[in-house]
Amino acid sequence: MAIKSRLSEHQNRVGQFFKWLPLHPNDIALISVVLAAAGAWYVWQLSLWGPVLFLLSFLVDGLDGAVARAKNLSSAFGAYLDGTADRIVEFFALLPLLLSPLPGLLIPSLITLFFGSAMTAFSKAYADHREAVDHKKAAKLTTLMPRTERVIGIWAGLVLFVAGRFDILIPLMWLLAAGSILSFLWLQFAVWRAGKTQHGI
Repeated sequence: MAIKSRLSEHQNRVGQFFKWLPLHPNDIALISVVLAAAGAWYVWQLSLWGPVLFLLSFLVDGLDGAVARAKNLSSAFGAYLDGTADRIVEFFALLPLLLSPLPGLLIPSLITLFFGSAMTAFSKAYADHREAVDHKKAAKLTTLMPRTERVIGIWAGLVLFVAGRFDILIPLMWLLAAGSILSFLWLQFAVWRAGKTQHGI
């Protein structure tokens, strides 16, 4: 069972607890981006405040949807903004690693990881947009390495980077990169299979 599925069981209670915040859910999504940008700077400075800020960013990112439902403010634009913010936060998480003088094998893993994660999200959204898959089926499409697990891995990588443990960081990034690419390929198969059944191809 995916970590997100386990956490979603508590989302309604979390949303009710934080609904008092004088913020629109879309503002919460933007705050997660600001925290990630600040976190990227501190990771670049090799400060532990970097991973701390990213942890806050990831936690805040999970609040916007729960608060939106608690306040009855869910919207298509909010869902769009949330997905866009997710990609920006992941970019900021990888940016200081990409810009740092690191061992050569790490850079290709970071590029591969971001490509796989971004294309997985894009493929799922585009399959729905182009009606290659029914909207309800598109919402249920799963990947081999969901975002929650990927983000936990990236956060662990940031801690290792700040600590200078490249001996562990490089294998971890390649593991995440492989998982993101396999997730992308699996999603192509899932879309093809669902579309074949739906359209009778």
